[in-house]
Amino acid sequence: MSQLGSNKTNKKLFGAYDIRGIYGEGLDETFAAKVGKAYGSYLKSSGGGKVLVGHDARTSSPSLHQSFIEGILASGNDVVDIGLASTPMAVWYAASMGFDGGAVVTASHLGKAHNGLKLYAAKAKPLGANNGLGEIKRAVEGGHETENKEGGRLIKEEIVATYIRCMLEHLSPSRRLKVAIDAGHGAAGPEIIELASQAKDKVEILYLNCSPDGNFPKRSPNPLDEGSLDELVALVKSEKCDFGVSLDGDADRAVFIDEEGQLVPTDLMIGLIGAELVRRNGGGSVVYDLRASRAVPEYISEAGGEAIRTGVGTNFMMNSIKDSGALFAGELSGHYYYGDMYASDNALRTALEAINVVANAGGTSLSRLIKPLCRYALSGEINLKVNEIQSTLQKLEDAVAGGTKEHIDGLSVSFQEWWFAARGSQTEPVLRLTVGAVSPSILEDRTRHLIEIIEK
Repeated sequence: MSQLGSNKTNKKLFGAYDIRGIYGEGLDETFAAKVGKAYGSYLKSSGGGKVLVGHDARTSSPSLHQSFIEGILASGNDVVDIGLASTPMAVWYAASMGFDGGAVVTASHLGKAHNGLKLYAAKAKPLGANNGLGEIKRAVEGGHETENKEGGRLIKEEIVATYIRCMLEHLSPSRRLKVAIDAGHGAAGPEIIELASQAKDKVEILYLNCSPDGNFPKRSPNPLDEGSLDELVALVKSEKCDFGVSLDGDADRAVFIDEEGQLVPTDLMIGLIGAELVRRNGGGSVVYDLRASRAVPEYISEAGGEAIRTGVGTNFMMNSIKDSGALFAGELSGHYYYGDMYASDNALRTALEAINVVANAGGTSLSRLIKPLCRYALSGEINLKVNEIQSTLQKLEDAVAGGTKEHIDGLSVSFQEWWFAARGSQTEPVLRLTVGAVSPSILEDRTRHLIEIIEK
């Protein structure tokens, strides 16, 4: 085990929204126990009492999970251990059952050498650097440990069947589709198998890679990595499925392919599902991140809804949903959030909503349904290394004349025929640029011009 005397190591592990690192490089069982005790003490200070904990499929997760729980118990909190679990299942169950907190040992979509922790307070409130995680970090670094003479109780629960029953309350297709779902050997495998069983009268689900395996033998935990969709594409085509969906390692991201095996842009799914929810509810608002195509707010408005633009990341999304009372929200990264699920993100719920959209469209395929949203040329996210993020953003703003400028999250500028958003990475000196335009030629020209400015 690594020694934890180095604050420098710990600072690298604590991010803006969670804790992540390479297992064995500061992130080990000793560290996990310290975080557990600090997290439990943080919850205790505001009432505390009962915490739900789960873990993903990584090989290092069970031991980190055990040590983390021991830390929470030492703080005097009771722990309900649900074992292997997707992040959405753990977060939803903790919130819906009134727990004081919920946590998952996971590195989400990162490679198998990584691991980490996602920490939540009551009602699925994520702890970030500015609300709770910073305090936990200072407690871990300072060695401020509060030992509770009466340790908490440990209870183990199996909740997969209950979770799926509740998820199926959102499934209402008018015809039975055939859908392929790839768990990627991640945490959601047992949930997908249970879904296929419970939902068999409503939808035929063909599932891939549902045996949890922290070595991720078939593909990367990130469904957007090169080659990660190949097996799913082959299954969708050979079995003539209506569409396919691929989940990341902890099942909080969903990536869709249509019936022809073509990738459906993640931001366009915000518009497709958001508009369906607006129509179903007779109105309402949908939150979208500033990197999304201009087609997304247009399509939602055409459906009678209000489109709300916000920044990137869980805190922006969840706060925007709660502040506006929105039905739904989505990000370019494939995170989709639900107002009736404590504003939390949920890939499995998104797969069910996609089934509703396609099944209730009178025989229209996903590729045809998404076509009205394919009205602009898009760059996707371009990552550019820079010396310093803020000075580069200022240089970019000074160099681009005209347009409507916003500073929600970095710099966004919109013109009649094109637009762009530029924002800095939270973890490295990288500027993330997305560009859209009314034509491929304008997109190419403007993208090249912006990159030249940034790289000068």
